[in-house]
Parts: sequence; structure tokens; C-alpha cells
Amino acid sequence: DITTSASNSNITIDPNGTGTLALGSADNTAVTVDGKSFSIDAAGDASNITLATDGDAEDLTIAVTGDTDSSLVMSSTGTGNDAVQVTASAGGMDITSKLAMDITTSASNSNITIDPNGSGTLTLGSDDNTKVDINALDIELDAGANGVTINSAGAIDITTSASNSNITIDPNGSGTL
Repeated sequence: DITTSASNSNITIDPNGTGTLALGSADNTAVTVDGKSFSIDAAGDASNITLATDGDAEDLTIAVTGDTDSSLVMSSTGTGNDAVQVTASAGGMDITSKLAMDITTSASNSNITIDPNGSGTLTLGSDDNTKVDINALDIELDAGANGVTINSAGAIDITTSASNSNITIDPNGSGTL
């Protein structure tokens, strides 16, 4: 144990010059860091936190606990298209929120693209949702050879609110309406 004897004294471990500070080694059972608060900062070089698993259920958890108005904030001031990456290279991804979820771009008229791989299906909403609301200045639906299918257990209402606007439904070739 290393302990200070004076009130509120600090302990500084500072390697000489460009030396590396190593806490523990691969054969340690665990390294525990406890404190009222902590800060891990790096400057000038790429850095990482890595868990190399060798069995199932060896999870890495980063969490904020306690029923308080606190947040887990991940942020980046990087300027590339990949300034923040969340990747599951061998498994799925689950994002769950007890309250509302907001995904927004904040500058440069940036797009949001959701694109399932290959023939995967993109599903918005489910049978128990009250409503799926799509709002935009322009809405475009493009479908390949399989066409567009609209099913409803209730009425279907297609209305335009602009004055003197047309609604055009035009089957191709010998198609019928």
C-alpha cells in the first residue's frame, strides 16, 4: 500500500522523460480504480481501451448508474465522416431507450442513411405502434421490380392541401386501375 499521511495530499507517479507508466500486467487477476471521480486523458497520439476476450460473457460495460439526471456522453470534435464509429463486426446491435429517441444531424444539410445489407428488410414501426409519421418537404418512394404494396385494415386517405393540386395515378402500359 502507498498512503499519504497529511490531509488531502496527492500521490503523483511520473515516469522520467518519455517513460511509460504501466499499472499491472497480463498475469494480474484485476486492476481496480475507485474514487469520487477520475480522469483519463491523452494528448497527441491514438489511444484505446481494449478487452481481449477468450470466452463467452466477458463483456466490457461502460455505464452511469443511479436514478439521477445524469448522462453518458460520447463526443468527438473529429472532422471526418467517421468522427464517431459504433461497430459490431461479428454480431448484432441493440439500441434501447426508455424515453424518446432522437437521431439528428446538426449542420451542412447532412443526410441520415439507414441501409440494410443485401436483401435485408428496413422496418419502421410495428403492428402495435399507434402511428408512423413521415414528414418532409418532398417524399419519394422508389421500388424495384417487386413494386409498392400498401395494406390497410382501415380507410386509406390521400389528400393534397395545396390549392388546385392534382393527384395522379397512372398505370403503365396495359396496367389497370
